[in-house]
Amino acid sequence: MGDLEMPQLITGKDSLPPILGSYILIIKDGEEIHISGVPSFVPGADRYRDSVSENNDEFEDDEGNEFSIRICSSSQGVEWDLNLSAKDGDDKALAAHIRTEYQSNDC
Repeated sequence: MGDLEMPQLITGKDSLPPILGSYILIIKDGEEIHISGVPSFVPGADRYRDSVSENNDEFEDDEGNEFSIRICSSSQGVEWDLNLSAKDGDDKALAAHIRTEYQSNDC
């Protein structure tokens, strides 16, 4: 079997449900490169699975690296998965420069 590198995935979660909407900052080497909106969960849902809302977003940075983020919010909080693909093929090295930050609009 060949030495295939798995795509890099950065995950995060926060237990605060986004009642008024929120956002995820994607930061590279201390600089904000993208903002993705967090959808508000479905209030009043009887079951957890009925409260889930999802947002998917794709973008590139100035160097041509590609990113896709999946954000799910629910009555239990927010979870996100950021997939990245480095232009030079070294996803692991790129991931070392990336972090995510959850920003809530809730008061």
